[in-house]
Amino acid sequence: MRVCDGSRQGIARGCELAGCALIGGETAEHPNAFPKGEYDLAGFAVGMVEKSAIVDGRGIVRGDAVLGLASSGAHSNGYSLIRKILERAKPDLGADFHGKPLGRVLLEPTRIYVKPLLALMRQMPVKGMAHITGGGLVENLPRVLPRP
Repeated sequence: MRVCDGSRQGIARGCELAGCALIGGETAEHPNAFPKGEYDLAGFAVGMVEKSAIVDGRGIVRGDAVLGLASSGAHSNGYSLIRKILERAKPDLGADFHGKPLGRVLLEPTRIYVKPLLALMRQMPVKGMAHITGGGLVENLPRVLPRP
């Protein structure tokens, strides 16, 4: 097993951007994604918050503003589907995609939102947050909205 220097540097940079430390990890299985003997290093974060500062959506009311933060790309949940599409379509990864080579766009690092959100929360009350995944806005926003 080997971890390339770029992976370690990327993970270290991600921790720096999130203001956290990597104290553990796991090996993830991605069939056919890596050459034999190589693996993916993944981590997760656990944090603490004062009970009075929990952002749980209970204070959301009609007329509140919704702020959306743009994604930097597919992020981790999209790569299985992207691999299937690439296998079938066999696109030119050097082809232009909005001014950049398609292959570079697909490998864009995941944006880490922790510090910008913490800065926003210091400036104004934030009543709810939703991680928008495969179900989009329609399936993910209701998770944070108060029940009628």
